[in-house]
Amino acid sequence: MGWPGREEEPIARHLPLRACPGAFERWAVVDSEEELVAAIRAARAEKLPVRVLHPFADALPPEGGMGGLFLRLGRDFEDIREAGEGIDVGAACPVARVGLRPGFELLARAGGTVGDALDEGWLRPWVTGARRFKGRGFEDAAELEPDPKALVVRVRLRPAGKLAPVRAGTIFREPGRRGLDLRALLARSGVSGVRLHGASLAEDDAAVLVNRGEASPRQVRLLVEAVRERVQVTTGVELDLRLLPPGRGGRM
Repeated sequence: MGWPGREEEPIARHLPLRACPGAFERWAVVDSEEELVAAIRAARAEKLPVRVLHPFADALPPEGGMGGLFLRLGRDFEDIREAGEGIDVGAACPVARVGLRPGFELLARAGGTVGDALDEGWLRPWVTGARRFKGRGFEDAAELEPDPKALVVRVRLRPAGKLAPVRAGTIFREPGRRGLDLRALLARSGVSGVRLHGASLAEDDAAVLVNRGEASPRQVRLLVEAVRERVQVTTGVELDLRLLPPGRGGRM
């Protein structure tokens, strides 16, 4: 390979839910745009799919290993810079760290990184500009349109109204139907405090999944599906999973 990286990197090192015995086929940390381009080119030469795993990624641990190259965006993609009335933020910057800035306090309890929040969509109303990698190079845009073939590496943020930040570890998406609230549905279903081996719902928030011990990926998934089934039986609402396997996108 033409870039520094590791083979068979343990997945459990990089997921908050831990307890995954598998490994990423290839793993590399890229600290600059130049290193990102070099890694993607090397992976393309080997016909490896490329996926990005942001730090503190909210993801369900897989049952086994995962093929392809997984990239961790480092140094240059983690910083925050002043930018007129807003700030420029790297996609790998934890959203909660942005919440320490005056005017951005609403983000202080949000989970994941800026890149994760952009993928989910809830941070987009505050985006006033973006830089992304697409095809063979980088481009700057005044507006951020969803594009599964592009990797956003930096955005400009400016508070502009209300947002609905997602707390770290939240299992399901909000129902999206007027009058329905995720936490209210869970309360009606009586699942607060439910536990399976080391996996459980958080005591202060039934929508949040916690691995308190060494719950296996299978045990974590069994608990998630049991809660989902219970909600559907008791309320008639089928919840969509928010926690998905690690790594965004596909071949880049």
